[in-house]
Amino acid sequence: YIDLHYKDRGITMEKDIIPDMKNLVKKSMQAVKKKMNPDSKKSSFEIFGYDFIIDIDFNVWLIEVNTNPCIEESSDLLKMLLPRMLNDAFKLTLNVIYPPLPQYMSGAETKYPVTNYSDTESMWECLT
Repeated sequence: YIDLHYKDRGITMEKDIIPDMKNLVKKSMQAVKKKMNPDSKKSSFEIFGYDFIIDIDFNVWLIEVNTNPCIEESSDLLKMLLPRMLNDAFKLTLNVIYPPLPQYMSGAETKYPVTNYSDTESMWECLT
């Protein structure tokens, strides 16, 4: 929407909005990193849901972080993104500990195609 309707203002999602979102995610994780995994459990992970709002001046604001995000495929976009997001998360976590058997890997890379992502590219990004 922003890329289509605000070209004249020079605002784009990739250049302006997404970097701000990533910065807010990084800051929020840094703020609670000492409370994350207090028992130092190995081989665990969690998926968080971040809610943002963009104001009239294109400032990005963090509304909340959900530890139990809704993973409902309530739109065509979510029907495309959620299965791939979860599959990529499992590749980064479960597959490291329990590698899939070769006979189950045939065609696995193209199971959840997402527009603008190659079939072998992870949708997850490390924010350091």
